[in-house]
Amino acid sequence: MSTRRNIFILSGGGSRGAGQVGMLRGLWDAGIVPDMLIGGSVGAINACFMAAHPGERGIADLEDVWCGMSEEALCGRRHSVVVNVFRRRPYLFSADRLRRLVSEWVPTYHLENLPTPVRVATTDITTGRAVHHDHGYIPDLIAASAALPGIFPPVLLRGEDGLSTHVDAGVAENVPLSGAVEVARPGDRVWVLDVTRRPTTMRNLRNPLDVLIASLAASVRNRDEPSLPEGVEVVRCKLDETFDCGPVFDFGHTADLFRLGAQAAAEALASSAEVVAA
Repeated sequence: MSTRRNIFILSGGGSRGAGQVGMLRGLWDAGIVPDMLIGGSVGAINACFMAAHPGERGIADLEDVWCGMSEEALCGRRHSVVVNVFRRRPYLFSADRLRRLVSEWVPTYHLENLPTPVRVATTDITTGRAVHHDHGYIPDLIAASAALPGIFPPVLLRGEDGLSTHVDAGVAENVPLSGAVEVARPGDRVWVLDVTRRPTTMRNLRNPLDVLIASLAASVRNRDEPSLPEGVEVVRCKLDETFDCGPVFDFGHTADLFRLGAQAAAEALASSAEVVAA
């Protein structure tokens, strides 16, 4: 008889990714630990960090990382935007800072060497399809998974068919659930840690980046959800969509997002008698 596995799916969501840390804390406190993690965009960052630093100490360290995060730490100074536009580069911010941060956070450079298996989602810009990587250089994979078109540079990644260009996972799917289709088996439990935003109204569009994020979300919102194998249970931890934490790189609400994430995990646990009894 196969052993039940817990597979964690971590969505994108920018600064709302702090909510996933609260969810991880809530699930850990309930005795739920991941046997595999699948993440896209900010979810890929959280997934790789937790795989490299499993357990309660890892969650505490991830909380510290989020509490120290800022737009400048991630993107650099605003004047770099002017420089990149002037030089006609196809992006506003370099991904160099993100790569350095990831190298500091995840001491294991290659995905296949992490203690807990991880799949990082990206979008192949040529096919428009989601790709789920289970090996490769982690800073490159995360830079690709978080490469918002026009904001960060696309990344060349080598696959079975050679080099191809990849951008943010959210272009293909905000919640990389399709990454579990190939690996989930009957009896597994899939935990969806969803911190995506609610449909945006005009008054919430504060800048061009807000418009881009809202447009990407709208483009995938009505796509059919992938079908997981029969016998796979899906438990959803959904961050409160009504909570407005500002623009995608506004890191001023981290403590609130920790709290709301833990609350979402508690609600997901309470919604399933089987989970509570497990």
